Amino acid sequence: MGGSRSVNEGSDRSGAEPGGAPGAPPEVPEPVDSGGSATEPRELARTSRQAVWGWRSNLDQFMPVVLFLVFYNLANTEVAVIAATAWSVKAAYSRRRRGLPIGAWLPAITGYLLARAAVSIAVERDLVDFGVSSEAVYFGIGIGTKMLVGVAAAVTILIGKPFMVWVAHRFLNLPEELKHNPDFLSTLRNVTWVITLYEVGSSVWDFWLYNSAGVNLFLVTRQVVNFVAAFLLIFATLLYVDRRFSKIDGCPSLVDLISRATGRAPADGS
Repeated sequence: MGGSRSVNEGSDRSGAEPGGAPGAPPEVPEPVDSGGSATEPRELARTSRQAVWGWRSNLDQFMPVVLFLVFYNLANTEVAVIAATAWSVKAAYSRRRRGLPIGAWLPAITGYLLARAAVSIAVERDLVDFGVSSEAVYFGIGIGTKMLVGVAAAVTILIGKPFMVWVAHRFLNLPEELKHNPDFLSTLRNVTWVITLYEVGSSVWDFWLYNSAGVNLFLVTRQVVNFVAAFLLIFATLLYVDRRFSKIDGCPSLVDLISRATGRAPADGS
């Protein structure tokens, strides 16, 4: 890419790259059996938008990107990394104080952001040399993390313990018979495959884009494309899951499960 050397490794899942920090759902109350009726597409679209925005539409999704672009062009990579990381850490801390989903992941996420920034700054100051530019290291760590998340999700399926099944058992107090329902389990296994394909595919796209464009074009294009792609994929996945769950006797509705997993009340009319 113009002026930068190639990325050797890989953007975070979600949040560790400029654009916000990811979260994990908190403990939840008992679910209510909702009769298994299919949800309206409009409600699924609303839920998809909330998921892409990290459950709260605010500047925390864009400010790290904006700050990185501004200081990268006006100062240097080191200042840009510090500014973007500072906002991401602040956003994670603010989400915790507001009681939004981030829970036990907060220390790990904060440590990851600070470690990536430290390595990138060390390369910028020539304290270490990986044979690539500091911005390549900064974005490369994120891309590599995203790839590892996808591979890890695939491994959980291959060993017979799909990640989304663990999430459901850990954060949703489901009826015992539902936990072992083959249709319920196969649906969650397929959702774990979706996570794998998105994370791996997105990291490959980020890798190609970084090496085909300058930093400015990379950040702007990736932010827009990944946002649209994530929304469409989440909507399609929710539609699939909702239809599958609606056919399982005794399975709460998808909206009810999501609202309880995130500590939010279901939307009116849902």
